[in-house]
Amino acid sequence: MSQSAMVFQVSWNACIQCGACVAVCPKEAGFTTPFDTIATDTPCDIACMACEKVCPVTAIDSRPATPQEQAELPAVPQISLR
Repeated sequence: MSQSAMVFQVSWNACIQCGACVAVCPKEAGFTTPFDTIATDTPCDIACMACEKVCPVTAIDSRPATPQEQAELPAVPQISLR
């Protein structure tokens, strides 16, 4: 797994809109585009890269999120382990 948030881009000329990326995505529902792909230009804090690996036409690419994009991610609640 990646340590930092990633931002995904989809090559729309290559994407066949099969939905495989959405099917394997562990993010909450709604991390999608209107074209049935994983969200683009939005930081993914899980960054498991499953969507990129499952794409049958390698239409998904990624880059590390910028510090500004990472700062805009919602805070993760801290769990006390007592």
